[in-house]
Amino acid sequence: MGESTAPKDAPGRALPGQALSAAAVDLYGRLSTGRPTGPADGEALEQLRAWGMVALPEDGARPVPLPPTAAAWSVAREALVHLQEQTRMLMELPGAVEQLNLAFAQSRTRAAGTTGSEFLSDRAEVNERIGAILASARSELLGAHPHGPRTREQMDIGVPRDTAALERGVRYRTLYQDAVRDDVVTCEWASTMAPRGVHFRTLADPFERVVIVDERVAIISDYVVPDAPEGAAWIITDRAMVAFCKHAFEQEWRRASPWHGQRRVRGQSPEGGLLSQLQRAILRALSEGETQDGAARRLQVSTRKLQRELDLVRAAWALPQATVAQLTFRWATSPEREATREKAAWRRSLTPGDGPGLPVNRPATPARPSSGP
Repeated sequence: MGESTAPKDAPGRALPGQALSAAAVDLYGRLSTGRPTGPADGEALEQLRAWGMVALPEDGARPVPLPPTAAAWSVAREALVHLQEQTRMLMELPGAVEQLNLAFAQSRTRAAGTTGSEFLSDRAEVNERIGAILASARSELLGAHPHGPRTREQMDIGVPRDTAALERGVRYRTLYQDAVRDDVVTCEWASTMAPRGVHFRTLADPFERVVIVDERVAIISDYVVPDAPEGAAWIITDRAMVAFCKHAFEQEWRRASPWHGQRRVRGQSPEGGLLSQLQRAILRALSEGETQDGAARRLQVSTRKLQRELDLVRAAWALPQATVAQLTFRWATSPEREATREKAAWRRSLTPGDGPGLPVNRPATPARPSSGP
């Protein structure tokens, strides 16, 4: 048998420094039959002692063989404990290295004075930096906010800040989840700011959080640092990445529905038809294989709200006893689904404004978004 290096940091007693050699196995056989050791057996005897195969009496008497199975299992247990410890260390290594790389990269970019991206983990620092960036806006503010409605505190802070930006001539567009049409505070916020020049749209499908200022800075959620706080964010100043973020925003903006802060009337669809935009998005998610819980998470609504919306779909279609599978099948064959797809395709063919414009695939400089709602 070959040799192995003994781990020095193994918990419990140390593991044997090497595997049992043929000489050690032969010596164990001789000791088991009562034969004595010889001058050349020193190394083999030490191996047997390390493995717990023999006991060495203090009076120098002949070594006593011990049950090999029990000794082997004792070594195996120690080896498994050591292996688990090494496995844990290896599993934690990528996260630790990622954090070290992040710190190293930030120090390099700061030293060079060219911070293409900056990670912020503290929520207070994130809010402070975002406030400073928004206050510096000179031409355009774009915001996509998928994480629920606004709070009264956010509204109290945002009204004077955003009004000041509008008075400086800043164009301002904001995208929300469709569910905010049912929220009193967000409706109040939008109905207050829309007459002042902010353009709002809502989208039932999921989208990413981003704030873009003057096509020079983007603030995005963190998908890099393991176990980062929920409010962590990246400040992006790399020109190519900011342009990419804006392109992604424009794609979602074209698919969304204009909104001026009016609360939704139950049973009324903002785009016509029997179903609301949220109900269509729920059925679309279910038809793509999502569970009800998965669809609720994807659309940022509670499971209870999703189930209430499905009840409204049953009522709209006069199918009070329909199962979710039956509703999904009905949606797959519904003319309303085809109308939704055609309208989405038509929107994608336009510029970011609400009126006609250049097709998206035209190889020309993209048109600047219009100021329409």
